[in-house]
Amino acid sequence: MNQDISAKSHLQIVPRSPILSSLEVSNLLRVEQHYQLANGSSECCLPHYLLSIHLGQPIQLERILDGRQSPAYLTQGDIMLTPPHTHRKLSWNTDAEFLLLRLEPQLLASAGSDVDLERIEITPQLKIRDSLLQQIGLALKTELKSNRLDRLYADSMANALAVHVLRRYSTQKQNIRSYTGGLPNHKLQQAIDYIQAYLAEDISLQAIASELGMSQYYFARLFKQSTGYSPYQYLIKCRIERAQELLTQTQHIANVALQVGFTSQSQFGRHFKRLTGVTPKQFLMK
Repeated sequence: MNQDISAKSHLQIVPRSPILSSLEVSNLLRVEQHYQLANGSSECCLPHYLLSIHLGQPIQLERILDGRQSPAYLTQGDIMLTPPHTHRKLSWNTDAEFLLLRLEPQLLASAGSDVDLERIEITPQLKIRDSLLQQIGLALKTELKSNRLDRLYADSMANALAVHVLRRYSTQKQNIRSYTGGLPNHKLQQAIDYIQAYLAEDISLQAIASELGMSQYYFARLFKQSTGYSPYQYLIKCRIERAQELLTQTQHIANVALQVGFTSQSQFGRHFKRLTGVTPKQFLMK
């Protein structure tokens, strides 16, 4: 790849920085919420899969993708899917609010068995309605808005996005097996031990899967079959159980929240009440 093409592949010009961003949370997925003012324009050519979910009022969008013009009228929930290294110029006539998800190409390769990057071809989708993509996007936005995204949560959502994109928008049928039966007992115990050992840290799905010598997608799928919980749900469950033990020894709720890995007392309180039915303060008063 010559220098000009390489530079173009990392081009990004946006009038205003995102109002929310998950930068540095996950090396698989980045989530950005944008609010761009009327009569603006942007240009990008990035080495990621880009999912743009329109959030705000309807807009007239003028688009040029790899030199081809394709205007569109977007309403709330409309989605654009852009493959890596696609040169995209956009301009809009009214204030534009949208969610941008960036997926690493390697993630799609690891989601399927015997799939390599050279065989993956995702067709650009200029205006689609996809309830699953929208649901995952809005869940990530809610989590990002309420507190900093947990790495394990972001990784899990990234894997779900990758598998769905491969299954629905690839030009060739990909080999994504549907393993059943759960994890072998020794692998399950190994995963549980790892989660317990790093309970207070911002652990990644990749770290746990690598410990077991499995792909992230298959580990997450089989772990849920074995436990009834996603890895992230199980992590939160273990954190709350540990927090209950600590609260019987101390009255400092904020300290306990940090000790078990929550980034804020409000995040801790929300999960604590959801799983126990009471707030940490009410738990202490029992």
